[in-house]
Amino acid sequence: MQAIDTLYQEHLTRRTLPSRDTIERHIGRITDQSLASAVAGRLACALPSAEALDYLRCHLRAPLLAVAAGTGFWAYCLRQVHGIEAVATDLFAPEHNPRFQRPGWYPVQPMGVLEALRLYPDRDVLGVCLPPGLSLQQIYEAAPEAAFRQLFVVGYFSREAFGGGREGIMSEAHSLKFRRVDCIARWGLETPDRETVLIHVWRM
Repeated sequence: MQAIDTLYQEHLTRRTLPSRDTIERHIGRITDQSLASAVAGRLACALPSAEALDYLRCHLRAPLLAVAAGTGFWAYCLRQVHGIEAVATDLFAPEHNPRFQRPGWYPVQPMGVLEALRLYPDRDVLGVCLPPGLSLQQIYEAAPEAAFRQLFVVGYFSREAFGGGREGIMSEAHSLKFRRVDCIARWGLETPDRETVLIHVWRM
């Protein structure tokens, strides 16, 4: 835990983030679930890498809304490294969240995902480990006026999800394309048939 904390602190002091490979050298050896939970509770369930932040910076077209923001660590890193300000939301602020109960890295407004999507329809969306059961259809139907919204979802997906492809059509009905971006470090707890990736979704 201390080594990972130090790794991020040293890089953020220089306004950079460690690469995916560097992070993976630390967390790839973690096979204890309680240690993984402690790291996730302090930082995030999927840890931001230099490559992930660069991808977001290059592809954002609108102000950013971070939903299911947890401790606000991704939003904090985006501001520190690239100067990107986000509106960050979660059901609870970090200090009142039963999972964390600690001060956050970044201001997090207490708000559900669908409420935030409706309140900020002009923003692209970053979701790290979205709540189970929340579908992409719900996200795109939450604010029909958000015609050009992009979605960046970081999560633990089956290799066969989205047809197993790296890029393609996600929904003909909603005219959505997707791309899987292999830029997130993986824990030693992961299984061969699943991977932690960034999924970028946008309208054709």
